[in-house]
Amino acid sequence: MHNLTVHLEKPRQTLDNFGASACWWVDYVYKAFPASVFEDIARLLFDRETGAGLSCLRFNIGAGSSWYDTEYIENWNMRAECFQHGPNAPYDWNVHGGQQKLLQLAKRHGAERTIAFTNSPPAFLTANGHTRCDDTTGTTNLPYGAEPAFARFLADVLAHFEELGLPFDYISPINEPQVPWNTAKQEGCRYSNEDTIRLTLVLAKELKERGLSARILANECNNLLSLPDIETVEPLLAGIPGMDRYRGWQFGGKYCEVVRDYFDLPFVREAIAPIVAAHSYDTVDPGILAPVRGLVKGTIEKYGGLAYWMSEYCVLGDFGAGRDLGMDTALHVAAIMHADLSVADAEAWQWWLAVAGGDWKDGLIYVDLDEAGNAGGVYPSKTLWAMAHYARFLRPGSRRVELDGSDVEAGLLATAWINTDGNPVVVLVNTTTEEKAVTLSGITASGQLYVTDSDKTLEPQTMKDGAFVMPGRSMATYVGA
Repeated sequence: MHNLTVHLEKPRQTLDNFGASACWWVDYVYKAFPASVFEDIARLLFDRETGAGLSCLRFNIGAGSSWYDTEYIENWNMRAECFQHGPNAPYDWNVHGGQQKLLQLAKRHGAERTIAFTNSPPAFLTANGHTRCDDTTGTTNLPYGAEPAFARFLADVLAHFEELGLPFDYISPINEPQVPWNTAKQEGCRYSNEDTIRLTLVLAKELKERGLSARILANECNNLLSLPDIETVEPLLAGIPGMDRYRGWQFGGKYCEVVRDYFDLPFVREAIAPIVAAHSYDTVDPGILAPVRGLVKGTIEKYGGLAYWMSEYCVLGDFGAGRDLGMDTALHVAAIMHADLSVADAEAWQWWLAVAGGDWKDGLIYVDLDEAGNAGGVYPSKTLWAMAHYARFLRPGSRRVELDGSDVEAGLLATAWINTDGNPVVVLVNTTTEEKAVTLSGITASGQLYVTDSDKTLEPQTMKDGAFVMPGRSMATYVGA
């Protein structure tokens, strides 16, 4: 018997959102599939009764690789349009049609948070004329002095959506600045810490002068080990193969110790939202999942006054190859969500691709679609429903509370929350093949239990006096009445 004790009197972090990005495939899907199918995809993502109930959509402001880099960006499905075709060209507000429609539908379904982000400046503003770096680019592909033009471009986009009545809450101008991006098959731009500071200050000035409401979200590190001070990272680096690169000096610049070198500068804090945004890639192996997140939490607490958002994750590496609509990927992701939320105290958790058409574990919903625009089926994954176990039942403003009896990285994982309606919610993940008998104490367990496994999807289950049995390889959410 697993006894889980909820401590309602011991609050932890306040939740902001659960979300996913509309990058890449959404624009292609919108052009290829009937409107009714596209609307059903939006329902699956955002509806609170029949879908996952995601509360955040990330909108990709493309850099124009679909025009400039049809050879440089090899994969057709990783190329993106741009609202402007050249430095003096008029804006074309019809591009990104799929993302714009999904933004409208997300709002219609009640999604509370929207974020605009870029992977690269527009190609016509970059040093090499491409939407990703090369070996000659230097510390960044945004030339010194081009920051005001990039800031004006972003501000123009934000102003347009404000005029439409669809304002973005945040603008994220930099994505994974520590990645070299010189061999990648997608849009991308590196930025040293110094480059990041320079762009942030210019963009903040532009937003303020234009009276725009979006706040700057920074800086989307691709790996959590780029955040802490080097002396605290070193013991972990020694035990993780391939992690030497996160010592972070390359291309003549510094790409590590981001919290100390960037977020702790008073003039930077004045310019940005007080949120450290980073991605959970490369740090999910057994034995390091919890320690790395504990290090992130300790770093953010050390410098004070900052929240932590996990702003992108999907499954990469050898395990990432091949679509998986089932529970293996869903439980792998759920265990990472648990660690990010319960160890790092993440206040947001965002998946990479809301919709994907490739043969990778990078989507919540999969589609069959080829370069010629031939459309086939649409397939919701169990990973979508794993996120639903959190997102459908925990709205922005929910508060995590302490819970005793949970395992940390594998086994029976559990987090407890107080939802915005004042009722308790407990999310459980059973990564083992064995049934788990569970009892909940510290709350009045008179609500409803929902279970997902290989055969069930958020299926209501019975419980008695706070006791129930979780199937092997399953998730469950208890919602108090």
